[in-house]
Amino acid sequence: MKKSQVQLLKDDAITYRLMNQQDLQESADCFTHSFQREPMVRHLKIQKEDFHSFALVCCQQAIDQGLGLVAVAEATQKIAGFTILQDALDDLQIDLTNYQFLLPIFEMLGQLQSQYISGKNVKQNGEVIVSFVTGVYPEFEGSKIAFSLFGQSIELAKSKNYQKMITEVTGRLSQNGVRRRYSFTPYSSILYRDFLFEGKRIFDGLEDSTLSCVLMEKNLTDQ
Repeated sequence: MKKSQVQLLKDDAITYRLMNQQDLQESADCFTHSFQREPMVRHLKIQKEDFHSFALVCCQQAIDQGLGLVAVAEATQKIAGFTILQDALDDLQIDLTNYQFLLPIFEMLGQLQSQYISGKNVKQNGEVIVSFVTGVYPEFEGSKIAFSLFGQSIELAKSKNYQKMITEVTGRLSQNGVRRRYSFTPYSSILYRDFLFEGKRIFDGLEDSTLSCVLMEKNLTDQ
């Protein structure tokens, strides 16, 4: 991102900027709390204390790569929300065997992403970027902070000359918002109740039986 753009935006007493090393603990804590609202997480009953070390690794990688953003409340200088991007051909620098409880989630997301990479013939780093995760603390849920962060992540991706952005959107509200606000289009989806993990319909019984996880894409070169 250009130097003049590092202080990205001030809106309703919130400042949006790049995630830095001093933000690590707060960002990981925000990730951990916001993750609890995911449909798959609630269904699998994943606990915050089991997830926090994973969140730390993800946030540190985003800081190292310059692919994380935070929303900071000006009154308190505390983080209200965050977002992390990742190149579509990069792997998380983490051993998932230590996080067996996350394997069904990453298997589903991995299937969608692999279909996209194969179908679009993505060959090189720097072509397609993934909106990996966006979240806010519970007290900011329902505000426009998450969508503002998402919009700023699009600008960050453009500044790094990515051609396309994809995101695997897990909930209906987010799916509608990403499509309507930012003109993402659905590419592929998996109905939760039909997803098989180790031969079992692990998400059968999810509170909304019609809900799907949807991979959406946006062409970043369009004006």
